[in-house]
Amino acid sequence: MDNENQNNDQSSHGASLLSSPHIYTMIVNNLPIGFTLVDKDGIILEFNPAAEILTGFSKDEVIGKSHFKIIHGSKDPNSCPLFTHVFEKHAPSIATETVLKTKSGKAISLVVIAFPLFDTARSFIGGAELFRDISEFKRLEKERKNLLSMFAHDMKNPVVAAGGFLTRLRSGKAGPLTEKQKEYLAVTTRAFANLQRLITDFLEFSRLEGKEYKPVLSPYNLEEAVYRQIEMMKIEADKKSMLIAFEYAQENLPVVYADAAMIDRVISNLINNSIKYTNVGGMVTIRITTRDEDILVEVLDTGIGIHDEDIPCVFDAFCRVNRDVEGSGLGLSIAKAIIEAHHGTISVESTPGKGSRFWFTLPKNSS
Repeated sequence: MDNENQNNDQSSHGASLLSSPHIYTMIVNNLPIGFTLVDKDGIILEFNPAAEILTGFSKDEVIGKSHFKIIHGSKDPNSCPLFTHVFEKHAPSIATETVLKTKSGKAISLVVIAFPLFDTARSFIGGAELFRDISEFKRLEKERKNLLSMFAHDMKNPVVAAGGFLTRLRSGKAGPLTEKQKEYLAVTTRAFANLQRLITDFLEFSRLEGKEYKPVLSPYNLEEAVYRQIEMMKIEADKKSMLIAFEYAQENLPVVYADAAMIDRVISNLINNSIKYTNVGGMVTIRITTRDEDILVEVLDTGIGIHDEDIPCVFDAFCRVNRDVEGSGLGLSIAKAIIEAHHGTISVESTPGKGSRFWFTLPKNSS
């Protein structure tokens, strides 16, 4: 009986908590992010203190006013893509970035989550919006991109010039070289080649991240492309006594439209990484599967794998899961940008100690 009474008391307290207007007000007023509630016509019904700080408008100034006019400076609902999406399509929720116009006229960048509201009869009655200022983040992101681009461009010319002088020295044009000098120059040249690759990656990443890259589409034969990359990778695989297998349906694969140089780069990067992170005697398998809407390309290995905590950052710029391996940490980030520019997807699954499966898709008939 005591337990039953205790459960009844808890249920009673829970119901009281959920139905209390005071609790609702406390929650809304203490949210560290902006919150606004609107009716089905976009008229503001609720506006919390965080929203007042972000927008510069007081609650009294906006209650009963059009959300579109106050926040977007327009009476037109179409000026707010979030509410066009949520109100008209009644999607469960949407998260996106948008620009808000403050009372002073200043434009600030927001990340917004908006969702529709329905009554018990499932009739649409309005919507709610949660928003947070990300202007500082966007400013720092822009500065980082500019810094990266300037660094890569400023480094390129002196590196090219220095590389030219190294080539002249090795050719003996500055005079005969001793065997020891040749040995030192060979080491320097290899290190210089690595530096040039890093700078090329920086430039490529800067171009892709700045959305400057547009794929130059043409018919692309995936089967031939994979065979070419395998042939180029065999030397490295043989050094580690590794096998590379290629699996695909015997019937002819459909030709997709893609930027050949860029997709070659993606395939090369994935195969190279698999070889790099697989121990001696291991195996790499490349598999192509034709599906209804797209072509699936998988690169599987029996390598060291990736820990669960590292998976979320694998495609982030400068992510280095294994610090013992040389590289810029940009390869997979560049691969992701290339695949997304082709309207495809790229992802990874991995088990530490057993291996990884990287895969990407390319849409059919994307000409």
